Amino acid sequence: MKKSFLAAAAILAGLSAPALADNNTSSIDQVGTNSSAAVTQTGDTTTNDAIVKQVGGDNNHATINQDGTNNENQSTIFQFGDNEHATTIQDGTNNDNTSILTQAGDNNLATIAQGGDDNINFSRVQIQAGTDNIIDVSQEGDNNDNNSFISTFSHGSSVDVHQHGSSNTNVSVINSGTFGPNSATVNQH
Repeated sequence: MKKSFLAAAAILAGLSAPALADNNTSSIDQVGTNSSAAVTQTGDTTTNDAIVKQVGGDNNHATINQDGTNNENQSTIFQFGDNEHATTIQDGTNNDNTSILTQAGDNNLATIAQGGDDNINFSRVQIQAGTDNIIDVSQEGDNNDNNSFISTFSHGSSVDVHQHGSSNTNVSVINSGTFGPNSATVNQH
């Protein structure tokens, strides 16, 4: 009888315990040329934090994908070299999404896609000291607070920001430096 009571008490204690949120953390450091890193973090009511650093070489690729509902997503990519590709995808509903991309070098591509509804989206892209770099930021969905801050101090760079959806608050700031010619396009609706 005593064993049955203790077993029942343990089961009830486990059922009545509050649900705890998950925490996902990933950190990747790569040194050299032709490196590739891909991080996928999914779930609901989760804190996702992903960092990818690629230095000391060229032709590196980094992708971070964070998806779910009621999440706090933090994505950071650092790349130092030429012909680098950085992509962050943050999707879902009722998320707090932050994406930071930093690149230094020539012919680099930085892409941020933040989608879904009822999100707070913050993106910051810095491309420093290089030529012919491309930055593409897309923040789409309804009832979102979209913020995009871009700094490019390079020659011949292109910046495209698309903030689409209904009932959104959209802010986009682009600092193109003095090294032009550079092109910048912001499309909000």
